[in-house]
Amino acid sequence: MKGKPVLVSVTTTNPMVFTEIEKDASALLLNFGVQDQALFDIISGRAEPSALLPMQMPENMTEVEKQAEDVPFDMKAYIDSEGHAYDFAFGMNWNGVVADERVSKFR
Repeated sequence: MKGKPVLVSVTTTNPMVFTEIEKDASALLLNFGVQDQALFDIISGRAEPSALLPMQMPENMTEVEKQAEDVPFDMKAYIDSEGHAYDFAFGMNWNGVVADERVSKFR
């Protein structure tokens, strides 16, 4: 985008593949149907992101196709260009990867 940062905000209800999106994005903001004001507060810096992924995000479509719907954690999670795995209970805030008591409880 000619040197300008690109924020990609995605609203989803299901796992998705980030391969095509992440390569051109400076930042990703994923939500599962929150109010627009909550997104604006995060984008503007008035609020800090603090949520964790409620599901795995697949590495690619091959993982999606071979994944059994009723078996948890049976796919490879997407790993972004900075090495973060988009696995269950992954999240980031302004300081980096969230590593609080919620993460240790759910992993």
